[in-house]
Parts: sequence; C-alpha cells; structure tokens
Amino acid sequence: MADQKKCNGSIYVVKEKDTLYQIAVTYGIRVKDIMLRNPYVNVYNLQPGDELCIPGFTPVVSGAFVPYVVKKGDTVLGIAKSNKTTVENLAKSNKKIRDLSLPVGTVVLIDKAK
Repeated sequence: MADQKKCNGSIYVVKEKDTLYQIAVTYGIRVKDIMLRNPYVNVYNLQPGDELCIPGFTPVVSGAFVPYVVKKGDTVLGIAKSNKTTVENLAKSNKKIRDLSLPVGTVVLIDKAK
C-alpha cells in the first residue's frame, strides 16, 4: 500500500486491464519513473487494487479543475473550444497535450478558473 506522505506525488489505484505503460502515458511520465517509485509492486503483474505512487503528479484542488475523458473523434482544439478555453491553457495543465493527439480514455484537466 502506497503511503501518500512518502509518495511526493499522487496515489493511483490500479483498475482491471490497466498496464504500466497506459498509466505512464495517462500521467505524462516515464514507465521507468513509476517503477523506481514503486519497488514494492510487481509492475509486471499489476493487480486491481494495487496502489502506485505517481511521482510529480499532485492531486487537483477540488473545484479548480474539471476532469474531461477523451472520447473517439475528440481533438485538442475541439476540447478547448467546447470547454471555453484555449489549447495553450490546456497545455499548461496537461503535459500529455504536447503531441496534440490524445488516446480515447485519456483524462484531461480543464482549468475552469481561466
């Protein structure tokens, strides 16, 4: 069980069919970084309920951001327009936006303060 105080990031609870690669892509970090921060987890055989420390990813302050799950056919520009923000603002809150293509199921944080 990951300890939030020692994590220096966020705790992620593994769901069925999760892969380490998919989790790393979702959070915009390297697989190697997750492995280094989680020596107690068998990363080659993740089980639902396993807790992983996601380094450098801090939980979102409630109310400041709204999560958006990417759907088939979504584009970064389309997500920005439908949420009355800009691609630049999305990129500030989401490292994974850099490549401008988001896999279906990716969670994008929408900064409602901007």
